[in-house]
Amino acid sequence: MYARVRVDDKGRIVLPKEFRKALDVKEGDELIITLKGSRIVIEKSEDPFKVLEEVLGDLTFSRELRRIAEKEALKEVEGG
Repeated sequence: MYARVRVDDKGRIVLPKEFRKALDVKEGDELIITLKGSRIVIEKSEDPFKVLEEVLGDLTFSRELRRIAEKEALKEVEGG
């Protein structure tokens, strides 16, 4: 998918409707913007706790291990 957009006088761009629809981006959603060389990468942010819950399912373990896992997941979302 490809689109050409313009930057307005305040530095804003509009994500085209087909991109918003494809990624299920809605008003108020949080996005992650990363600079990789001369490219800007925009990704939909995911709730790290929801991702952990989906990955771990019914797995149970100590509260301390869960706290460590959640802390590591937050680091990943925040870029390391």
